[in-house]
Amino acid sequence: MARRTYSAVVAGTALGGRSDLIKAFARQGAEVQLRREVASKHPEAIGVWLRCPRFWGLWKTWAHIGFVEHDGDHHWAQKIDTGRLRVVKAWVHSAHAPLEHHRPKVQLRVTFEGDAARQDIRW
Repeated sequence: MARRTYSAVVAGTALGGRSDLIKAFARQGAEVQLRREVASKHPEAIGVWLRCPRFWGLWKTWAHIGFVEHDGDHHWAQKIDTGRLRVVKAWVHSAHAPLEHHRPKVQLRVTFEGDAARQDIRW
């Protein structure tokens, strides 16, 4: 199976307490999960969940920090749902969350595996 790594930008980082979570836990290399948000009003939504170590790293929780910004022409959600595309690994590439701003910027790297990974995939 083909593997490729792509960049993605996280949207919706200013909603709720997401900016505080990003400031506290989004570091280069931090693990994230991409989860389909089927119940969302946007059926193509892919949620971004950040791993947050707590209690000196003994307990790890997942926090929703936003959604993948993507080009709707490629139908990522459908490819993930049908198994044509599988996320092998996803992590924070960069996070910029200055104290005076409430809209942090988070960029991800995502490694995909599957038949659809052979195509020229862009986000």
